[in-house]
Amino acid sequence: MVYLVVDEVQVIYKERTTSPRRKSTVFWELVKYVLSNGDYSVRILMFAAYGSGVEYTQLATPIQFDDRIVLGIDQLNFSHAEVSEYVHKWFKGITCFEGSSSSAMEAFCANLEELTGGHVGLSEWIRMLQSGSLYRANDNALFETLTSTRAVKVLKTLDTDELDRLERIAYGANSDFDADIVEQCLRKGILAQTERRFEFSSPVMWRFFVKMRVGHIVRALHVPKTLPEMIARVMRSIDYDSIRQTLGRSLSSDIPLERAWQMEFYKAAYRCTPSTFVTSVDVGALFGSSGFVDFTIHGGDIFWGIELLREASNLAEHIKRFSPGGRYSSLPLNEFCLIDFRRVASIDDVPMERIAADMRDCDKLFVVCYDARMAGVVVFNSAMDVVYRIQC
Repeated sequence: MVYLVVDEVQVIYKERTTSPRRKSTVFWELVKYVLSNGDYSVRILMFAAYGSGVEYTQLATPIQFDDRIVLGIDQLNFSHAEVSEYVHKWFKGITCFEGSSSSAMEAFCANLEELTGGHVGLSEWIRMLQSGSLYRANDNALFETLTSTRAVKVLKTLDTDELDRLERIAYGANSDFDADIVEQCLRKGILAQTERRFEFSSPVMWRFFVKMRVGHIVRALHVPKTLPEMIARVMRSIDYDSIRQTLGRSLSSDIPLERAWQMEFYKAAYRCTPSTFVTSVDVGALFGSSGFVDFTIHGGDIFWGIELLREASNLAEHIKRFSPGGRYSSLPLNEFCLIDFRRVASIDDVPMERIAADMRDCDKLFVVCYDARMAGVVVFNSAMDVVYRIQC
């Protein structure tokens, strides 16, 4: 049996109705023959980067393949064991772990897996880690390098309308109406399918998507003096109309998904801080954390962590994450808070006793109450003071 492995096969695809590129007809005839003759002693494995550059977006294979023999990015990604094998074989910095316990190496591999989602196209992470930027809290070089790989920059091949539709899918809207964009994003490795859900193929892909959707925003001139001041600014700046109109809602309750709040919070936080500040999403792996805090905001001596949740869901567990020994305890935060978004019947009839009880459990908690039509919003801090209130 002969096994033929062909990489970068997209360079010999065809363009619409034209002939295959680069005089590759003989190769495609071989592929067709192998497909139709199971007893033939040749097996072919082809790797292609669909749509990684604009020049490839209109290309296709000259022959059709059965979906059962086509692998998606989720099937190609590294498993936990493969991440460990890759690190041991190709990461020169492994010498740093000589004399350390095996658990230190296991934690390193686990965090790398969390950072990339095991995305096979982000193999260049190892090379980047050797440059040392992993160890500087205010250095965004690791993210910039990961997003420069074709595994992530494929997002740039989507136009504005396609990004809008992808955002609806990210929010959890019914994907039946966007079947074509789902298929395209699965083929390009932007999305991966988990049972019946579609998710971004890696945490880096999600973060880059958020950055693209934010676009150019005029930023604040003055640094917020405290985290509560920062939260007050953000609550006043959030686009509540966008939340009201979002299709990203729970099917059972019609309550906006946490991801919808995350997107709007990111844009508002970016707007409310000066250019010397960096707002980061899903921070944790770089600091050896076993979890990802939703946002960090850092600049100068400031390093704040912010966690979002809805309807007080798992509130005690979220609080515990910031405790000594908790999932976020390894993060070098000098302040943190939790923001809980709760839908109420009316902002004139807010369940104050329950909110007060939750505030007693955590003096870092903010509660945002809003009605179903998003016609009214009221924000309480841990002292039960109203930080912000609007009623249309």
